[in-house]
Amino acid sequence: MKKLQILPYEDKYHEQFKEISLNWLHAHHLYEKADDDLLDNPQKYLDKGGFIFLAYLDSKIVGTISLIPVNDTNFEILKLGVVEGYKGLGIGKKLMQICIDICIEKKIEIITLESSSKLESALKLYEKLGFKHVEVVDAHFESADVKMELKLK
Repeated sequence: MKKLQILPYEDKYHEQFKEISLNWLHAHHLYEKADDDLLDNPQKYLDKGGFIFLAYLDSKIVGTISLIPVNDTNFEILKLGVVEGYKGLGIGKKLMQICIDICIEKKIEIITLESSSKLESALKLYEKLGFKHVEVVDAHFESADVKMELKLK
């Protein structure tokens, strides 16, 4: 296995970004119309100060993550996904750590994420990284029955 690279989003990666996210959403029966805005219009989120990263390994994109500002003190992680066959290699953890590091650098106070109880391995990763479960209130996604946050301050 060659060295994993984490790349910033560029338009040339749009199809891979969208496909990786749609694959896991459909595989777990979690896709909903609300997913389309970010997947179809990533530049809109980048223009608002967000970040999208892609994991590049074996000459292809094998993972994605998005980090979107909610306000001046809070960022949200969205669409962490790793391609089948590449799970368990630490790619998700590396993508998450880059987002956490950016938030620390930007002096962000809280990182939030919404997820599903169906995504057990993702939830274990978030817990290992220090995220704590909080009450789900006004979730962006109907399928989100888990909300977690990481307090940085």
